[in-house]
Amino acid sequence: MPNMIDAKTDFRPLSLLVGSAFFMEQLDSTIIAPAVPQIAHALGVGALSLDLSMTVYLLCSVIFIPLSGMLAGKWGTRSTFQFALLVFVLSSAVCGVAGNLPTLIAARAVQGFSGALMVPVGRIAIVRTTPRASLVAALAWMITPAMLGPLFGPPLGGVIATYASWRWIFWLNIPVGLAGCLLTKRIVPQIVDEDDTPFNLREWASLSVALAALVAMLEMARHREIPLAVYLALGAAFALSAAAYVTFARRSVRPLLDFTLLRFQTFSTSFWAGSLVRVGYGAVPFLLPLMLQIGLGYSAVESGAVLLASGAIAFVTKTQTSGLLRRFGFRNVLIVNGVLCSGALVACAAFRADWGITLIAVIVSAGGFSRSVQFNALAAIAYADLPGSKVSPATTLNTAAQQLAVMLGISMATVIVGLSAQIGQRAQPGAIDFAHAFALIGFIAMTSVPFCLRLSAKAGLELSGQTARR
Repeated sequence: MPNMIDAKTDFRPLSLLVGSAFFMEQLDSTIIAPAVPQIAHALGVGALSLDLSMTVYLLCSVIFIPLSGMLAGKWGTRSTFQFALLVFVLSSAVCGVAGNLPTLIAARAVQGFSGALMVPVGRIAIVRTTPRASLVAALAWMITPAMLGPLFGPPLGGVIATYASWRWIFWLNIPVGLAGCLLTKRIVPQIVDEDDTPFNLREWASLSVALAALVAMLEMARHREIPLAVYLALGAAFALSAAAYVTFARRSVRPLLDFTLLRFQTFSTSFWAGSLVRVGYGAVPFLLPLMLQIGLGYSAVESGAVLLASGAIAFVTKTQTSGLLRRFGFRNVLIVNGVLCSGALVACAAFRADWGITLIAVIVSAGGFSRSVQFNALAAIAYADLPGSKVSPATTLNTAAQQLAVMLGISMATVIVGLSAQIGQRAQPGAIDFAHAFALIGFIAMTSVPFCLRLSAKAGLELSGQTARR
């Protein structure tokens, strides 16, 4: 393990490079949202069916994230990061030439695999080489470029869908990814762990089957014509594979997902509270543009503009989070923002066409502010009490939980919209159907607050910078 970077050494090049990779992922997840109706029309499928292209991407991310720490340890962080970038670029190119939904889904699955290696490995390099006192700033610099994805993605998606081919949505990743590959050799440290622990194939396979069965059940829930026997078979596959994973993990010297890390209170708070908030906000990039366009009748450009406003607020907020933490501390910030985050989601359920796009943009932007502070604070507090040897497994577990939470948020929101429309006997979802989904994910986000209440008032003092003031 390398020594920490000297306090005078600039950590920003590494943070910005990893953030650029994160940018591609975020751009991919947000730029597609305003173009969903156009892509669905071009591929001859329903708009809600496009949720599968997002959930499959996230599913593969979750499945392969547990391998990121192991591969980085064996191949080195630089080699793994560069390989992941190349695969992401190639799969983006295939997405752009897809002529049907199965091809798009397959390419998105490969994107999910590469994304599962890219950002977690980059985050490991940052955390392993940055002094603890600089970690909040380093992570903020990493997340700042990523925030450009949600900032520019929606308006770009709306403009591309309106004035050009939707295929350019995916091809935009190519130049960014190639530039990142060239910079990786100079910037990313080659950290190799001397660990001969064998890879447990049974553990990984059982985890993969459990997650795949869970996604399949959520995807099929809105299709009433599917026989009950199919649901029962998937439920049995999920239960058996999940039980098998728990058994194998308990016997493993180094489990793929190390849940013993939850004994650290700060990490546990980041894990549970972060997952619950992400269930809510993970669905927003997919759910909100569909509500604005299909439910309220706004254009792709207008829905993109709403997300642009929210992204701009979130982008500015990311760079100011350190100051808020220094003044109020992690516990107070997380509690207040937990309430604000969930309240903003519930407010989206009340949107009506006669409100006007400006008022809607203001409300969504307020949610973007609180969401941005919450995610940055939760990302930092996760490492407050962890020893250096636990950084890699903690990063793997937290990243897998985040991706799973977003996947569940999208799937549950899609199911609620579809079922609400079916019960109301509407051929196409209306505003009320999207409102039901927003109310549900808002309630789920609110359940994160009790986990923040359990934090000590002194939690994360060194990270927040409050130590120096006391």
